[in-house]
Amino acid sequence: MLHAFPADQELPWIMPKNFKPTRYNRLVMGMLLSFLATGHSQANDHAAGRTLRPTAVALHIHEEIADQRFVPKLVARLQGSLAPPIVTIPTKMDLAPFRPTLGLMDARPLLDALIGSIDWRGDGTVVRVVVIADDMQLKPARFNFAASAGDTSTPFHLSIVSLARLQQLTDRGRVDRDPDRTAQRAFKLIAKNTARLMGYASSDACLFAFPRSLSELDATPENFCEPDLSALVAAGIARSPQ
Repeated sequence: MLHAFPADQELPWIMPKNFKPTRYNRLVMGMLLSFLATGHSQANDHAAGRTLRPTAVALHIHEEIADQRFVPKLVARLQGSLAPPIVTIPTKMDLAPFRPTLGLMDARPLLDALIGSIDWRGDGTVVRVVVIADDMQLKPARFNFAASAGDTSTPFHLSIVSLARLQQLTDRGRVDRDPDRTAQRAFKLIAKNTARLMGYASSDACLFAFPRSLSELDATPENFCEPDLSALVAAGIARSPQ
């Protein structure tokens, strides 16, 4: 079941304020995760013949994103391309324990903590996307636009999207120079990872391309190509073009 929380409410499934990921937590969850940050996951490769039908895509928009004008534009794009309902949830959570003294946030402990804190039993086919402002990386990559975990064999389907490089801010980091461009960039990552998390991992064409830079992301098509599109429509993941 999905729950919409008011913007000032702490999400109980995220983590308490004093939460700190332990070494044991990282070790155990690390054994369960299949990361999509490199464009595909090994677990998804094994399950390439089976896909899940997503019941919803839940966008958790972190409170520290100063300019959120891109959100309605992002939702509109996702609604036009993906079959499941799109839900937006204002999200308040403490990211301080995951921020290093120097360098980029390591996405792995945050993925671990989110997976361990969410009760996935009721929404195993809900794709949850947590959108944050922090720059992040999954080593050995220098940076990552997004990091995901889950496939058809796991109860969790989670993606983290970083706006640090997608959103061009002005006015001391408070104003998005181009909300439509931000929405377009985030859409490409979320649409692709939704399909991959649901088990469709056999393509690298069009929207499934893996961008290694912002210019490559901008050059990536905004649509699924055939025969991927027909397969995704049949699987209940994508929407048939009108």
